[in-house]
Amino acid sequence: MSPFPLRALPLGMRLSLTALVVVLLGGYAASGLHMVDHHGPRDGKEGLTTTDIEGVYHGVLSPSPLRTALEEGHPGDAHPVPQEERDALLAWLGSGRIVEDWDNLDLGDMVPADLLDVNCLSCHSRGAEPDLKAEPMLEYLDDVRAVAFDNEVAPTDLKLLLASTHAHSLSLFTVALGAVLLLWGTRFGRGLVSGISLLISVGLLLDLVSWWLAREMAGWVTGIMIGGAAHAGGVGLAGLLVLLDLWLPRKGD
Repeated sequence: MSPFPLRALPLGMRLSLTALVVVLLGGYAASGLHMVDHHGPRDGKEGLTTTDIEGVYHGVLSPSPLRTALEEGHPGDAHPVPQEERDALLAWLGSGRIVEDWDNLDLGDMVPADLLDVNCLSCHSRGAEPDLKAEPMLEYLDDVRAVAFDNEVAPTDLKLLLASTHAHSLSLFTVALGAVLLLWGTRFGRGLVSGISLLISVGLLLDLVSWWLAREMAGWVTGIMIGGAAHAGGVGLAGLLVLLDLWLPRKGD
């Protein structure tokens, strides 16, 4: 039996707590969407990736999509690119002269514009057959600029990280404490309640500590992801259990 059963509260209090829990869950959902929208574009790829998070807290060099595709053997055996030409394109992408050498005739048979024309434009051009057409377009220099340069993602400035830690540690402490106390007032088993409470609190601690440890050691980015997911998941579970306990009848009701 919980020490202060939520279901026994007056109707007005239960309505008030319901509204607050819904606001809390909505706030966490909005926070997740904000992370995707704010940090997702950092590595130049769609969606929030591990590279984005590593860039925020540690910094990372994200190779250009064009260089990555060539290094991974694209387009494969169906339309093989001669190794000499593939090596020439990779050398050009790593030369620091991407724009200058794009159509540099001094390169003889290895002019990048010509190599892309021969090997890529059957698919990566606006005039490609509909069943072959693929992104990105590689017809013009402006097309190539968008995918040819490596993207260096710098970590968050230390002063901003300190300010963010200050704000999050105080505000999320309050949120976590409220969620744990409300959860303790539910009818559910004490083992389940204790387990979710640990997810909320230990997950938050791991998340915040990992922010700083990841500054020097990229491996701690995993701690950020695990801790953040545990904390947010724990708050979500706590909110759902509190809502259930507020409105499901108890024995004898």
